[in-house]
Amino acid sequence: MNITTTLQKRIAIPVLSLAAMTLLTGCYVEERPYHHRRHVVVQGPGVYASLPGDYRGDYYSHQGRYYYGGQHEVGRFRSDGRYYDNRYNHDGRYYYGGQYNPSRY
Repeated sequence: MNITTTLQKRIAIPVLSLAAMTLLTGCYVEERPYHHRRHVVVQGPGVYASLPGDYRGDYYSHQGRYYYGGQHEVGRFRSDGRYYDNRYNHDGRYYYGGQYNPSRY
């Protein structure tokens, strides 16, 4: 292996790691002084298969998944021949028949 290839590998790995970390900035841990404990702070839409115990934001539960970062809407909505009193817009898709849970904090 020549010096150029070795140098490229030594530079490429940290640069790619930094790029990956930049893409994963949608969730970070914040410590709140009045609770003296850490919890997850969420930015942007996402989905959990199971809700983390330290999650403190709004979420919409639907068919065993927990959606966050979307918009809850109240009204009279029709979908597939049925009427619903609310729906959740998550990343451009509407979900009907779930349960909206506002933030506890």
